[in-house]
Amino acid sequence: MLRPYSTGFLLACVTACGDPGPSRLQQREQAPVPEVAPPASATPVGASGPAAQAEPAAPKTPPPPSERAEIHLSLKEGSTYRVTTIGNIRFGSLVQPTGFAREERLTLKDCDGESFTRVCTLEHRYVNFEAEPPNGKFLVNDEKAVDQLVTSHRLLATGERPGTTTVTGPKEQADSKAGQALVDANRFFCIRFPEEAIGVGAKWRSKCQMRSGGVVDTRDVLWELMKLERDPEMGLRAELTYVGQYTAPGAKTSVQGVVRGTLFFLVDAGEPHLLREEFTTATDTASKYVTHSTLAYQFVKLVPGPDGKEIAVRVDGKPLAEAPAMNAPKPEAASGATGQAGSEASGAKAEAGATHGDGKPGAKTGG
Repeated sequence: MLRPYSTGFLLACVTACGDPGPSRLQQREQAPVPEVAPPASATPVGASGPAAQAEPAAPKTPPPPSERAEIHLSLKEGSTYRVTTIGNIRFGSLVQPTGFAREERLTLKDCDGESFTRVCTLEHRYVNFEAEPPNGKFLVNDEKAVDQLVTSHRLLATGERPGTTTVTGPKEQADSKAGQALVDANRFFCIRFPEEAIGVGAKWRSKCQMRSGGVVDTRDVLWELMKLERDPEMGLRAELTYVGQYTAPGAKTSVQGVVRGTLFFLVDAGEPHLLREEFTTATDTASKYVTHSTLAYQFVKLVPGPDGKEIAVRVDGKPLAEAPAMNAPKPEAASGATGQAGSEASGAKAEAGATHGDGKPGAKTGG
């Protein structure tokens, strides 16, 4: 179990992960929740496969001439991910958003198959959570309702979850309403790909459930491949976006809204690098009490280090970039400092596998 996050760690992660900041959604604070019509259904890609029949995922229009690539999860046996989430939530008319940080651990085992048909068992655990007071106490209470539970389900290379999710852990949490709801949750963040090679402009639908905001929500979204580009260090990279309807259970009635996201994906490695998401919700479209959320999910892998202890690396296995020392003394001040004082001024290092806003690797954050 890691130590609690400090305020410095939160700030470091927000800076390194390229915190989305106030979004256009947040600026429309009093505006009604916009309505997004569900994308029209189309013939699923790979309709002959059970995965496609369960949840359609089909390009709707021919992409413009471009490079085409098979984009899917590599699902390497024994992989261990650390996913660090940095989020901001603005409750209703509150001017100051509430920040939070979460750390989760995902492992893959019992893998079989190749390419789009590859499948593994995904195991999910919560590791750490912290939210800014005073409003963050509600987020902390939501997290404590399930923080000791271990969940697992089968995961396809397309990102689909065939079947249900198994929930184990303390009986009090496992038998609670929040714990039971996890049987419907996709624990790989509802990432979804079609079962064929695609090019820029390809679109496909996905309907998926995951836990956010203390409940298991439903996202009915339209994905689109926006960019395919070659990076000398990271190989073929894809930028994908999604937008659609967001629905979640509320105290008296369902909460509805719009969800938008951008996924930066390393195609050659078959690994997600950074997922940025924002959504706005309300109890109904006429409600003036609107909640805005922005989140950044950073993926890194944990591997054995030289001394046998786990170390974090990029999802493609390459080392994370070192961040410049924070709070380092100015050159003129350092000249009169002792060696010990100079070493103590190295400051906090980032450890969330940080990136710039475009998803490219940047500083490394950690507390």
